[in-house]
Amino acid sequence: MTSANRAAIQRVLAVVAFLVLAMVTPWRASAAQRVDTARVTPRPPAPVPLPAATDSVKPPISPKRAFFYSFLVPGYGQSVLDRPIAGAFFFAAEVTWIALATKSAADLRFARAHEADSIVVSYEFDADGTVRLDSLGKPVPATYGPNRYAEDRVAARQKHLEDYYALLIANHLLAGAEAFVAAQLWDLPARVSIKALPFGAVFAATIRW
Repeated sequence: MTSANRAAIQRVLAVVAFLVLAMVTPWRASAAQRVDTARVTPRPPAPVPLPAATDSVKPPISPKRAFFYSFLVPGYGQSVLDRPIAGAFFFAAEVTWIALATKSAADLRFARAHEADSIVVSYEFDADGTVRLDSLGKPVPATYGPNRYAEDRVAARQKHLEDYYALLIANHLLAGAEAFVAAQLWDLPARVSIKALPFGAVFAATIRW
């Protein structure tokens, strides 16, 4: 083999070695730069979507139903709307007016039952001047006079009973109206407080529209 052929073979081998080295080097570099997944900080889990919030400003019952409840039984609509003080007030007023109306009705019945009664003007006397007694030991009336106050008493007690009936009706209407407004303003937040100022205590109410 001549020196020229040997030189040509050496050049070909050098070119092949260069090409092989050029192909292998990028692959090793890319392998060396590969991210170590074992050392990477794990990603936080995706947030779980929360369920849709319920409408917290919706009243437990509709305004019309609240009016109907409190109109039938004063205080019942307020209790459903979580207003115990207002409900207790209307219920106590209802019980009070019913008790007074019941007593007034009894008084009216008594006055009507004795409307035609007469008043004893004088009694009978025995010969010795003592009042004559009947078999039950009661004085025997001699003369009677008309009861001048019978009609006035019946009219007065009739008026008292009508007044209590009017108060009962008004209590039903007011309780229903108050429950209706409370249900309408259920989503109206308000803050009530008492503040101490240099000149005295102040009652303050904050309303957000």
